[in-house]
Amino acid sequence: MTKPLILLGFAALIGATGIASAQNAPADTTEQRLERIEHKLDAILRRLDEPATIDAGQTTAPAVQATQKSATSQKAGAVPAAAGTDSTSYKPGAVAIARIAPAKTDALSDIPADSVGSYVYQGGAIPLSELSRNGVRYTGLAAVELQGWLKIAQPGRTQLAVEYRATTGSNVFIDPTCIASVWLEDRSIGSRRGEIPMPAREEQTVSLVYGADLQPGLYKLRAWLACTPPRDLRRLSAVMLIKSPSDMNLRLINDTELLHQGG
Repeated sequence: MTKPLILLGFAALIGATGIASAQNAPADTTEQRLERIEHKLDAILRRLDEPATIDAGQTTAPAVQATQKSATSQKAGAVPAAAGTDSTSYKPGAVAIARIAPAKTDALSDIPADSVGSYVYQGGAIPLSELSRNGVRYTGLAAVELQGWLKIAQPGRTQLAVEYRATTGSNVFIDPTCIASVWLEDRSIGSRRGEIPMPAREEQTVSLVYGADLQPGLYKLRAWLACTPPRDLRRLSAVMLIKSPSDMNLRLINDTELLHQGG
């Protein structure tokens, strides 16, 4: 609405000036002046259009980019990496918080509020039946909550797994149940249960596997590892495994891929 009013005002002003001049000028001079008026009107139109075109470009481009970025980050199974994280300020390993193992299967997913100790987990076996080896002053079967950051170096499908290994005596008839729940950036990527076949006079294992589509970066990691206590238990441990896009098989996770902050 504003543009037509402006043009109308300019046209009236220039037209009045042109008519007044034309009354006192020869015919050829009048035609030349009318031609110049047309050029001036064209120039005014171009100037009025230029700012609108620039503003529209500056407003639309970021919005389109944001929409495209949002659509990309919401692909099925994709987990966004934490923003603004610098791995140089982190220390190797994840914090392992030891808690008392649940006595019954229906309580496996409940993480107790109280802990019996903690240590820095840097890969390998977590001796749930004898965490005293890691400085935890508790002699019963423990469960562990891992807290830290997972460092991803390659884009693509990353798989995480928890492998439980148990050895018992012969006087066991009920299979213990184990659970492994994993979160990345506070988003669950899976929670599964498995039973370890008993008796386990020779070491028996059960593996629980998860996967997520990840981009390079740091991801806040949380995992809950717990088993119900079997009778006549000799040894029970949990092992964290990983398979990056370039790996042929699952392998032990190491302290360059698990990080933590603090003391």
